[in-house]
Amino acid sequence: MSGRSSKRLRSSEPQGSVKRPNQEQDPQPVSQLEKAQELFREARESKLYNKLLDLIRRRASPQESQACYSSIFKELALIIIGRDDIPVPPSASHLWTFLNLCNPNLEREEWEFAMETLITYIKTEDEKKPTLQTPTSNPKPTIKESVKTAWKTAYVGGAHDLLQGAMNAMYSTSFEKPYANFCAIIQGSGTGKSRLVDKLADSVFMIPMILRPTEDISGFPQGDMANERPLVEFFCEKGTTTTSAFHVQRRYLLFLLKVIASVDDWINIRTRSGLGIERVAADWKKHLGLPPLSLTRFNMYTNAIDPTPFGDFTDILSEEIEFDTLKNRVKIYINSVTKKIEDATNKEIRPVIVFYFDEAHHLTKTVVAKNPQRTAYQCLCKAFTYMMGAPVFALFLSTYSRLSEFAPSSRNFWSGRPLATDPQGSDDNMNAPFVELPFDAWKESSLVIEGTHSAEEICSLKFMARFGRPLFWTILENTPSADHNETIKYAMSKLELRLEGPNAMPKLESGLNDPSGLNDSLGLRDPKADQPPNYPAQLLPALAVRVDLTFESNRDEAVLLEGLLVASSMRTVYSVPKHRQYLRGGYSSEPFVAEAAARAIFQWCYNTALGKASDLSPADKIAKITAMYKSSIPPALSVWLDRGLIDKGTRGELVARTLCTLAHDIAILENPDHENVKAVIGCSISTITFSKMIRVEDFLRALISKEFIDRVLDARSSNLGGKKLRDAFKDGYVHFTQFVKAGDKSTITDEAVYLLFLRGAAIQGYGNMVSADLVIPVWIPTNNSQYPDRWSMSAIFIQVKNRVNKQFILIDAQETFQFFTRPQTQTGRKLPYITIAMELGILAAEQKKAPQPEVKQASTVGRTRKGQQAQQKKNPVQVSMPATPTAKRQTRGTTKQVRVQMPVPATPVRDTVQRILPPTPADVKVISRELPHITRSQTLQIHPRYEIDIKGCSGRVYNVIGDADKSHYSSILAHKDMLAEHPRSKDWIEAVRRMKPYWVAPSSYHWAKMNKESRLGAKINDDKNTDTNTNNNTNSNSNNNDDDDDDDDDDNYYNINDEVEDDEVVVNVYSDADSGDTDTEDVA
Repeated sequence: MSGRSSKRLRSSEPQGSVKRPNQEQDPQPVSQLEKAQELFREARESKLYNKLLDLIRRRASPQESQACYSSIFKELALIIIGRDDIPVPPSASHLWTFLNLCNPNLEREEWEFAMETLITYIKTEDEKKPTLQTPTSNPKPTIKESVKTAWKTAYVGGAHDLLQGAMNAMYSTSFEKPYANFCAIIQGSGTGKSRLVDKLADSVFMIPMILRPTEDISGFPQGDMANERPLVEFFCEKGTTTTSAFHVQRRYLLFLLKVIASVDDWINIRTRSGLGIERVAADWKKHLGLPPLSLTRFNMYTNAIDPTPFGDFTDILSEEIEFDTLKNRVKIYINSVTKKIEDATNKEIRPVIVFYFDEAHHLTKTVVAKNPQRTAYQCLCKAFTYMMGAPVFALFLSTYSRLSEFAPSSRNFWSGRPLATDPQGSDDNMNAPFVELPFDAWKESSLVIEGTHSAEEICSLKFMARFGRPLFWTILENTPSADHNETIKYAMSKLELRLEGPNAMPKLESGLNDPSGLNDSLGLRDPKADQPPNYPAQLLPALAVRVDLTFESNRDEAVLLEGLLVASSMRTVYSVPKHRQYLRGGYSSEPFVAEAAARAIFQWCYNTALGKASDLSPADKIAKITAMYKSSIPPALSVWLDRGLIDKGTRGELVARTLCTLAHDIAILENPDHENVKAVIGCSISTITFSKMIRVEDFLRALISKEFIDRVLDARSSNLGGKKLRDAFKDGYVHFTQFVKAGDKSTITDEAVYLLFLRGAAIQGYGNMVSADLVIPVWIPTNNSQYPDRWSMSAIFIQVKNRVNKQFILIDAQETFQFFTRPQTQTGRKLPYITIAMELGILAAEQKKAPQPEVKQASTVGRTRKGQQAQQKKNPVQVSMPATPTAKRQTRGTTKQVRVQMPVPATPVRDTVQRILPPTPADVKVISRELPHITRSQTLQIHPRYEIDIKGCSGRVYNVIGDADKSHYSSILAHKDMLAEHPRSKDWIEAVRRMKPYWVAPSSYHWAKMNKESRLGAKINDDKNTDTNTNNNTNSNSNNNDDDDDDDDDDNYYNINDEVEDDEVVVNVYSDADSGDTDTEDVA
């Protein structure tokens, strides 16, 4: 293996900035010349120089010669004048010019003269054709070109240091442990995996292999080549029925050793030239360049795939050589190479050479050995076990997170021998994947500065792109002429749930891959199959972005589905536990991705609702589109919930997020703005945007049904009276396209809400958050300012209760969260806020019929339960009204006056106090509380609170629920126990319940007899006296003959089997509804 001569190595291309050619003429911008220099630098080590030299030797025709350098000339013309329609220069006068520019040994002066010749020709031809395209009308680059340009962006962030630290830690514990000297890097598309390892190569000696097939033109860098074919084909060469895994493993090992031999040749040349090891890693990276123009990489891998053994490894393919013998020989050889570049002064335990395989998921798709059955990835991992103890480590990069292949857990590992109890011999030494990729890493350390971003800027694509993964901002920032809407379409294409072909997931003997029919159970279909699209699968990625779906971790199908979303739909991996049986993932706060998801949902609903219909009026088209939103989103979610793939722990909150998201999008679709209507009816993905500011009133009109919305907008604050809601929020705006989880109470403040408002995010409670399940930021401009800040922020606080029973709900943003942080010493208006109690109250039919033993609490409403029940059925929506001055608290035998510490408005109390209104048959019920006598100064510290209480989950109360869609929400909200998926029903279910998986009446109590009638459904002792039996039978008959009375009796009590919220005292007092006694509860 011979390398280049030291003379050739030292006489490389011109260094530094290029001098401007022809100083007498218009000076060419240095940045353009640097780009031109980079263009020919990439071509110098490619085959272009050899091809040009061959053309001269063969005296090829002018047409053949011009075709050879036409491509690079057009790229140069684009750089110099911004157009590529300049005629290709004739070969008779310019063939040698291109040859000189591609010559790596050319002196600086000769290179500058050749470049000056071409620039002069380009400018001359440009002047001859002034009517052609000018630089100002230059076509915008394609996404592929923009991605390539974005690669050259200066790296930001410290993720490469984290990777190096993790890699060193894993390597330090890998000695003599099989499968411990490599690790997978798994993360969604656009997170910078390739850029990460490329940056690490500046300080760590890395051998890169990009396994991208030639037909994949969407990614960058392109795939490595070897002997005129993609390198990935060498690894994924399918074996015959007689090909053994042993033979493939040894063939891969020989390849790796030959690559190290090429490294050894380069190090020897470098040493003879007198260069030290200070920049050895960076110089090696520069020496290799990027595929496919790098001749060095091409030659290195072409030589490595040659099956001819070399040196001390002539018997490497022999089955007679034992594993330990070959392993020791490999270790000695690698040590002899690495000691030449290892820093002897550095005592840190770390690998000296690191291989990395980009697009490594292709290795998992091909079975390369039949005896036993193994994939290319498995055999390559086995090849690295021969390097145990050597200073070598390997990284496998992919979006593909099928853990059973990249990092299998011990229960499904694919080694041929059983797991050993001794950790030194265990196959369960594999490292959990590295997932800590850059996020919110922008060109500047601070992504935002408070008060400096206008409302218009906040809604722009370029502003939104700076948040989250680096892909989109690098495209938009470094390609100024890039079409922003083309970039959003590029993001939309990455939100499609792509299903691989049947041959892409081989079923292995060890069962590591998907069992047969798993894709059918997911409801996914191969897009190549001649079948209609399955809309739940099509909508799932976009819905997961918008409403934040969490997947079950105890279902193999759910783990696979989440992995597919990571691989094809930009889902982010947060963590992979040490046991590697599942991952924790989600869609983070990325407004650019959320906007792409919103447009994807709109495009699907438009195409499905209208199809080819063109004779409808604009109003009818918009009506059909919004109807499709209402009828498609709930069943799409219900399908995945019914299959047990989505976490059901917070069904009510999921429904609430869905309702708010639908209201947000429909408010935009129904915006009467002319340009907006034009975009909607024309399905103009490039024009319509869902990241607009929406007036609070428009949002509420889209959310709440027409029957009740005007009464809601006319409500006055419950604690101060004053303005109507519509007037208090006439200048208020909401701006959210997704929900983010609040980890602690600090998120529910005006400061945090402002920062999330900039990202177009609403908040959902997480963990033990109390009082508010959802918080939607509201911006109320101060003094007509178009620059939001923390002190112009309010919010809509939403609490969700999936209960049938009435509950008293109070959300006090000041008391509970200390939401408003403006110092009390500062003057200024007190911003209003809205609270919404969503009492969804839907249970499955079978649950309503089943006995429901309860812990009972007395009614808190001062009238009989029967009357209250009748009133509740009439009053599904409640709004707040100003309260009266004092309150009385009544209990059995006592009546005492209660003063509630609540403020009064700035105006005299007598102007705002209203008497308690009598029960009204109106559909909007009055909530009335009392105001104490307090001072005006106390009132100045209080923010007006507008309370809305919505009961039920139907089209009568929610404008975003269609007439036929209630059943889908019922299905989502209904609780299903552990027997919901039992294959047999009725009598068989009853037999299982008698096995006591849980205790429920009457199935769990059939074995007992009680002396008196049992509420648990147990039998009654027949040996007792007749009077008792008679009484029991009478009671029983009475109950059976009057179902309504029975229901009313049960409704005299409240179910308080809920968690007691922090810092809250719950008083539970038994009260008989017929006694006439009342208990009231006043809450400060």
